[in-house]
Amino acid sequence: MSRKSENKTEIAAASVPQRLTVFGPPLLLEGEDAAAYDELLARMCAAVKLVDVIDEMLIAEIVALEWEVLRWRRVKRTLIQEDILRALRNFLVGQFESNYALHKKHFKRYLAELLRNNLPTEQADSAETLAAECAPHTDEANEKLDEVLGSIGLEMDTVLDDARAAKAKELVQEYVRGKQAAVTLVHKLLADAGASMDTFIAKALRDKIDDIERIDRLATVAESRRNACLREIDRRRADLGQTLRRSVQEIDGELVKPPPAE
Repeated sequence: MSRKSENKTEIAAASVPQRLTVFGPPLLLEGEDAAAYDELLARMCAAVKLVDVIDEMLIAEIVALEWEVLRWRRVKRTLIQEDILRALRNFLVGQFESNYALHKKHFKRYLAELLRNNLPTEQADSAETLAAECAPHTDEANEKLDEVLGSIGLEMDTVLDDARAAKAKELVQEYVRGKQAAVTLVHKLLADAGASMDTFIAKALRDKIDDIERIDRLATVAESRRNACLREIDRRRADLGQTLRRSVQEIDGELVKPPPAE
């Protein structure tokens, strides 16, 4: 955890009443951000200004439910994103298959590494040279490639498929990270094919619509329970306000009451 995250956690922890620990640690899933949860809890406590243990119980429930809502939103995004990226990878594999020049350099590197790891030790030093001779994708080079791969028990078509899949995966990862060269290439290939990312998004939504609806229903349940807790806090504040007003009125009445006659 970075020092910045540690500072946020320390600040959040300092803002949360220690007695809230009676409700136990947050039920986080692997990989979820404990510091973000603590910050949410601290901000909720600061906003509500806890009065008693009932408030503490309601706040603990509200924060857990809000975290659940956020979790369902992340799950839905991940579910859709996985399908979109899978469709993009398959599209890129098809582009590489029809246009060898798009991944020629990558195939040469891929083949050199493959040969280095599979050739006998005394031939491993020649992996780069063999890869350079086999990579041009001419009839002569393909014949040599088939011969070299056959000598180590591999098939040319399988190796080419694996290389294209590896390059597509690499390009998608760079695209997701926003690497400019990858973004430019992907958009160009999509435009040339008369497609767009919207095409993949629409397909992902169509294929996952049942799952999305189920996730939305679960999120709605959590939101309804969260909102009920918030309304209960509002109700308790209103009741507290009325009680305080009655007490003030009674005190005022006592103060203005004339002294008893002697």
